[in-house]
Amino acid sequence: MTLKKTAAGLLILTMAVTGAACSSKDSTTSPSPAATATATAAPQASAVSQDTTNMKGYIAARIAREKVDYLFAEAKSADGAFIVNPIAATDKETAKKFLGNYFDTSMLDTLVNYYVTDAKAGAAFLTNTKSYFKSNLLDTKKEEITFDKANTADLVKFSTKDGVTYTTKKVNDKFLVSEVQ
Repeated sequence: MTLKKTAAGLLILTMAVTGAACSSKDSTTSPSPAATATATAAPQASAVSQDTTNMKGYIAARIAREKVDYLFAEAKSADGAFIVNPIAATDKETAKKFLGNYFDTSMLDTLVNYYVTDAKAGAAFLTNTKSYFKSNLLDTKKEEITFDKANTADLVKFSTKDGVTYTTKKVNDKFLVSEVQ
């Protein structure tokens, strides 16, 4: 019984749509409101798309910055010195592997060599306590960020209010930080 009611409802709906389409006057000279809305929405869709891409690049850079703090400025040795976080890495190579999910290979060596020292506290490597980054991206708000007008779907460049420029590039469908100036 329910199937018959559904079929009857679909038949009535189809007839109503067909009747409405046939009764419109001179549709070739006057575009429908739906067509007009679609035509005007198309340029906005590409702008929204780049805005979304810009935000993905910005968020990826914030997450990458947070991972650096987690790896190099969170764990401490028994005497209170900062060490490479043993939960995520134990040495330079495992630190590179961990950060490889957030930073492009062009930055990995520089970043890891900056933070991981040759000194140890027990089995853990001590880290440089001075930040590699001139300002903390985590202290910024998206309203304080200026995105480069030449950004693309695969490359997002932005500057902070402090004048630090971040470049993120898409690698395997996710953004990685490739440069910080």
